[in-house]
Formats: sequence, C-alpha cells, structure tokens
Amino acid sequence: MNIIKNGILIIFLFFVLEISSSDIKKVTYAAWNKPDVELFYKLPNEINNDTKLVFVIHGASRDVQRYLEAWLEHSKNKNVILVAPFFSKDSFQYYSTLGLASSSGETFKNSNTRLTNSISSFFTFFKNKYDLKTETYRIFGFSGGSQFVHRYMMYGKDKRVELAAIGSAGWYTFLNNEPFPFGTTNMSIDQNRIDWFLSREVLFILGKNDNDPNHPSLNSNYRAKKQGAHRYQRGENYFNNLTNYADINEIPFRWRYRLVEGLDHNIEEMTKNAAPFLLSGLDY
Repeated sequence: MNIIKNGILIIFLFFVLEISSSDIKKVTYAAWNKPDVELFYKLPNEINNDTKLVFVIHGASRDVQRYLEAWLEHSKNKNVILVAPFFSKDSFQYYSTLGLASSSGETFKNSNTRLTNSISSFFTFFKNKYDLKTETYRIFGFSGGSQFVHRYMMYGKDKRVELAAIGSAGWYTFLNNEPFPFGTTNMSIDQNRIDWFLSREVLFILGKNDNDPNHPSLNSNYRAKKQGAHRYQRGENYFNNLTNYADINEIPFRWRYRLVEGLDHNIEEMTKNAAPFLLSGLDY
C-alpha cells in the first residue's frame, strides 16, 4: 500500500513539475549575423494593447531558468511578458561587456559577438510576434546581468529602455579616464548618450552583506580592485561616480539608490526588491 501511495505521489509531483515548467516557453533567435540565442519567456494571462516586456539578464552562472523563475510569483496577474536571453559561454563568453572587451581589459575591434543591438533586436522580435503596441521595454540585471545592463544602456544602439533595475555587479564601467571596460577612455560615448543614460529611471540596488572580497566570481583584476574591495563598496563608488558626473555637468540624474540590509549575493532576494519597481503600473 505504501509503495502504491509513494508511486502515486511521485507521479503527481512529476505532473505538477511538468505543468509548472511548461509555463516557460523557449524560442531560438537567429535573425542576425551572430550565434543563435535561446530566449526563455513567460506569457501573461492575456495579451492586449497595454502589455509590456521585461527582460531578465542572467549572471555569470548563466542559470537563465532560475533567474526567470525568480520573477514568476511577482508577475502573477501582471500584464507583462518576461523574457530571459541565454548568452552561452561558448558563443558569448564576454556577454557582460557586450562582447566589446574581456574582463581583464583586452578590447576586441571586430567581434561578431557584439551585443550592442541584442535587446533591441529581441524586443522587435517579440513586438512583432505578439503584435505588441508598446514602444518601450523594461530590463533587470543581477550580478553579471547588472554589468550587461548598465553597459548596454551606455553603449547600446537603442533608447527604448523605459525602466531599469540593476543589482550587485562585480565591477562597472565608470565615467572616468580608466580604459574600457573599467572606464570610458578608449571607448568614448557620445554626450547625448551619456545624458540619456543618466536621466533614465534606474533602480540601483546593493546588498549590505554582499561584501566578500574573495567571492569566487568577483573580478580580481587590479583595475577592478581600484573600484573597491567587494561588490557593495564597488557599487557605492560607482553610484557616487555617476552622481558627481551628473552634478558637475548639470545633467538630470534620475537613478534611485537602495541599500538592502542583510542581503548578500542572492538572485531571489534581489528580484524581490526589484519587482515592485519594474512591474509598477502593469496590473490588469
């Protein structure tokens, strides 16, 4: 009898997991001259004229489904399509620098894996696929994904970001005289782009306990270390760098700083803090 019960239980659990995972769909994007990218996505209950897109960018672990699943509970009954691109290590080793440079600072002149038009291309794909009326999207990045998002906003090819939330990058591209990707010296940005970048509504989140200087995925390059000893310190210094640049150049600065007590390097907790901001106004 126990064997039968256990068997039924196992079948039931398998069935539940199958239903849960079937909510996440996958499509391969190949409509460009770069390696294919798998796009994992979750549709809302109904798509209408007000449906929005939120992109979720994974970190160096490339655990794309975990990143997307962290958003599922928060997006229930929200009029939003969640999209999580998977940038494979084989094809996009340096996705967090948009394929423009290595994590040690070696720049790539002619890379066919540059991602400066990636989110714009994915946005257009979903806009056409589901006949969406929205002209803007929202975007979230954590850890390596946070690196990707702030650099995409600096060096990307479109200006359709409505809201962005970034959390706990390991290192940043400062607006200073350091060479790219640590600064902007040898990878200049048009002043209009900098103005746009600083004036976006961005929620900048740091964990007070994300302070391990020996974290295995923390960039230990000497230029990265100049930004601070750990993620919390580097994040504070980066936010101050942007604040000072905006102040000196009289640029409207609309970024919001949030420090979360007790938070270390955790995607689920970071998502919990970012979701109310990125999903605001998306109730049916």
